[in-house]
Amino acid sequence: MTGTFILSLDTEIAWGTYTHLEKRAPAFDRYPELLNRLIQQLDIYEISATWAVVGHLLLSEAETTSVPQPHYRFAANPDSRRMDGHPPTWFRASYIADAIQSMRQPQDIGTHTFTHVLASEVSRELFAAQLAEAVRVHTAKGLSAPRALVYPQNRVSHTDLLPDYGLITYRGTAHDWYARLPAPLRRPAHLLDRTLGIAPPTYAPADCLRSDGLVNLPASQFLMSYDGIRQRIPTSARVKQARLGIKRAIQRGEVFHLWFHPFNLGSSDAMFDALSQILSMVWEARARGLLHVMTMTDMATEIAGLRSG
Repeated sequence: MTGTFILSLDTEIAWGTYTHLEKRAPAFDRYPELLNRLIQQLDIYEISATWAVVGHLLLSEAETTSVPQPHYRFAANPDSRRMDGHPPTWFRASYIADAIQSMRQPQDIGTHTFTHVLASEVSRELFAAQLAEAVRVHTAKGLSAPRALVYPQNRVSHTDLLPDYGLITYRGTAHDWYARLPAPLRRPAHLLDRTLGIAPPTYAPADCLRSDGLVNLPASQFLMSYDGIRQRIPTSARVKQARLGIKRAIQRGEVFHLWFHPFNLGSSDAMFDALSQILSMVWEARARGLLHVMTMTDMATEIAGLRSG
């Protein structure tokens, strides 16, 4: 059978980090370099990915916005003040769109909302305003309107709003075996899963099409960074898990969906090594006619077309 490989990239720089930003400061400061190295790898292996971009990153320093932003229960200050006291390059990086569009392999620029709002924590009205602003910024910058959404922190909510803003697909939460465990056991089980390199979930395309026409493309594997305790997980385990996911997708004719944040690459050069090994496997399987490489938007369009056909 033939499987499908999807790579989605949560392109947010500092927008997704709510506390202790200084711990990731080196990666945030190196973001242009990390982005260029990532682009080089994707070009080498001819990978088309979905870049879920926080819309605010596309603004120039002179541009302002009045789009509503939340004040989360866990935060001391409203989200509108998140940039205070931090380098503006962590929150504005219009070069990202140019870099993606200059790639040899066509890419899919989706959205990660306008300011990385947590959908499950905000009202429908605020989330709708965030989607509307993300679409507006895309088109104002000469980009195609986004068709794919990656929910910040994978907090899926308000899915019925997506079609109103031209969105046809989103990345759903992974169907991990340990998700059914009691809450205190999930983190240790998660680390055990990654350390042993247990085969990740893959998904039948037909099961990804919802009754309302949206396409849910759940995550299979987060390519772990090398922060904190994760440093102890060997690169071989990360690569093994991806290899088993690709193998399962091919054997079952299913979808293997890998994801990470580009800033994660700043945690260690070992992460570039892991990614290179995984993309090399994808390249080889595709060359043998065993694997398709698709963006979220292309995969969703194909799945929806199969139903309508």
